[in-house]
Amino acid sequence: MRTKIPLTGMEKVLWTILCCLMVIVMTGGGLLAVYSVKEEREPEQIVKETSTSLDDITASLPDQCNLNQKIPEFFLEDENGTEVSVRSFEGKPTVLTFWASWCGDCQKELPLTEQFMERADHYGEVNFILINRLDEKKETKEKARQYLSGQNIPLTTYYDNGLAAYKRLGLHSIPTTIFLDERGVIRAWSSKTITEVSVFEGLLKDAIEGSGKVTGDFVIGGMMDENGGIHSVYDLSREKMRESDVLSESQGAMLEYALLKKDRPLFDQIFHYIDSYMNSQGLTAWKVTGGKPAHTNSLLDDLRIIDALMEADKIWGGYNRDLNRYIASLSRYGVKKGLYVDFYDNRYKQYARRFTLCYGDLKTMAVLAEKNQELRKPYENARKLLTEGKISTAFPLYYSWYNLKTSQYEPDDLNTAEAMVTLLHLAEADLLKEDTVAWLKDQMDREGLKARYSVEGKVVEGYNYDSTAVYALAAMIGEKTGDQDLMGKALKKMEKMRIVNMDYAYHGAFGRKDGTGIMSFDQIMAMLAYEYTN
Repeated sequence: MRTKIPLTGMEKVLWTILCCLMVIVMTGGGLLAVYSVKEEREPEQIVKETSTSLDDITASLPDQCNLNQKIPEFFLEDENGTEVSVRSFEGKPTVLTFWASWCGDCQKELPLTEQFMERADHYGEVNFILINRLDEKKETKEKARQYLSGQNIPLTTYYDNGLAAYKRLGLHSIPTTIFLDERGVIRAWSSKTITEVSVFEGLLKDAIEGSGKVTGDFVIGGMMDENGGIHSVYDLSREKMRESDVLSESQGAMLEYALLKKDRPLFDQIFHYIDSYMNSQGLTAWKVTGGKPAHTNSLLDDLRIIDALMEADKIWGGYNRDLNRYIASLSRYGVKKGLYVDFYDNRYKQYARRFTLCYGDLKTMAVLAEKNQELRKPYENARKLLTEGKISTAFPLYYSWYNLKTSQYEPDDLNTAEAMVTLLHLAEADLLKEDTVAWLKDQMDREGLKARYSVEGKVVEGYNYDSTAVYALAAMIGEKTGDQDLMGKALKKMEKMRIVNMDYAYHGAFGRKDGTGIMSFDQIMAMLAYEYTN
């Protein structure tokens, strides 16, 4: 028989705390048990459940289909139970809206359907297709009919019986609205509730005209001056916009865009600016500030301009004389002792002592090596520097630059946009390694690609943010390597920074919703990404 010993005051307090902790642990275990049971959530609350740590809207976008690709075929039921293929809607731009009568966000969007249809009338005939998320549990055909009738929504609905289409496209939420062009290619989408007619119209415009053209029209109308110079920073005030520099990188990339659009007047306008305003004693200045050209060039931009002239001469003819002038200038200012160099300084009469790897446009260099024997050795040296410039197997990107004076790669931090240009040039030359592509895709599935990395592969402090141009370049790398997964993921990440609202003068631009942070390089790289992945 044990004697019961009375507890002291302190022991009573400790015993009380212990009991409380036991209750909390038991309650927490119960909650974990409850939430470990799989149960169907309301679709507007469904979030992608994978090992990724995406922290943006891309996690809720469809993941079994991509922008600028034909929508996968799926079948729906009409009111009579007849099976209908999504292919049957081709021939007209089509708006597909997945919905359910119980979905609160759908109840905000669907009553605007008639206004959407009225706005769409300005663009010709458009199919409006409602697709009911029919699970025969929370949603039935009768509930769907009653909702549409009660809200006077002027459309019948098709039924996604058993959620076959929902799963086929990899949807994660409703309402999800997908905009197809007349060929059934996905041009725009929204996993957010569309509650503004101006936003709906912006997405529809993408489907009808193409996102590349929409952004291109913004650049031409909002960032280009009357002489054909693309200014580097957008401002609602055209006078302030004109105060920003005109860069040869923007001019050269804009030539490429004009070629993709087969727009010769635009090409000639952009080239006229380069030839008339950026020429500094036979050298193409890398920037124009206040109407005055800089005293140095940029090898990368010179190569892009030459490549554009070669392509323009193939398509339209009449550029051969200009082409020869620019090749002669490249030979004089872009090469030193058999090596391509970053720039030549006209003021101090000095060549750069470095070769930045992203300047290695191997595709263009190879063509020039065939045209001009003097450029063969510089091409071979540049190819060697690029292919041997991989940092490591753990971090399979490439060094930023090679020091021609010390004959070694410099371990500087990587500007990710420049790093992506290097990879794109390697991809164009069919030299990009699989481990590098795998690293890019892994980053897409994690935090995404950030603005700057150390050579150890760590994000540099203060640069843990996304860049439109980085994802645009990654999408083009995906296109060049034939990796549809990389391309699709990059376009999704790129799109999250796009401004879609026809009420804004900067609709179609990439930047902040208040119109700030809109830079020419981001816009033009995105335009090229849209066109290349089209």
